Amino acid sequence: MAWVWNDALHVLDLDSGAPERLYTAARGHTLQNLCSLTAAGDRVVVTEQPVGREHPVTCLEISVATGRADELFGTDWFANHPAHSPHDESWLTFAHEGPAREVPDRIWARHPARAPQGRRVLDQSTDGGTLAVGHERWMFHDQGAVVCAYGESEAGPRGLYAVHPDDRAARLVSEGERDWHCDISRDGRWAVVDTTGPLDAPGRGWQNAGQVSDIVLVDMATGARTPLARTAADRHPRYPHPVFTPDGSAVLYNHGDPSTGEVAVARVPVPQPVS
Repeated sequence: MAWVWNDALHVLDLDSGAPERLYTAARGHTLQNLCSLTAAGDRVVVTEQPVGREHPVTCLEISVATGRADELFGTDWFANHPAHSPHDESWLTFAHEGPAREVPDRIWARHPARAPQGRRVLDQSTDGGTLAVGHERWMFHDQGAVVCAYGESEAGPRGLYAVHPDDRAARLVSEGERDWHCDISRDGRWAVVDTTGPLDAPGRGWQNAGQVSDIVLVDMATGARTPLARTAADRHPRYPHPVFTPDGSAVLYNHGDPSTGEVAVARVPVPQPVS
């Protein structure tokens, strides 16, 4: 596993239990606290920026064997969330961070030959304005991601979209006025979203939310929605943030108690059949 702490990148061999400091931020710089380890465990990507400034941002790839840092690309805007695509690790995914209604190019992907400086994955402009999107989750079964167009977006349609870094157009999978975070099963059959307020409450976004969030299963083929559970919509790190188990048989989510601040991981089964 890999993590960032105190402006240093650390790795841990889960078999030997021996942690190692792999890389320390350059003088006058800081490491963002998000990083991504390859499936083989041989490389980590991490982003570095000047202390006290959001940009410029440099994306580095660190060799686990040697600690060597190679610069992959840089941006003059606030880039974060670097991750290897789980479908094809030659693609690196990252985000243009910022207020969702003000950032028109949230989702990016970089390929050493096809897009060496990165390319915008989703055109967020519509006839009605700009979609406010975020919390993208990259697919295992295909080169693409699911992403939520938030209820706070003045443009529409709002809901869950599938997007791709190649020439395929974005596809609205399922309309929703309160979609917040999302995930997709490894076989691509199901998605799951949590909501900003009850799924069946009038309004959109945080209107009439009442600190409630629903966990909702979405059929990727039809867009049909099935409520799975209800929990609290509390402050980070107590967002529900649902994810599938690797076998797709259940959804895990954070179940928070706003009155105490406590949080636990809850599990809800996915209705059978799952394959």
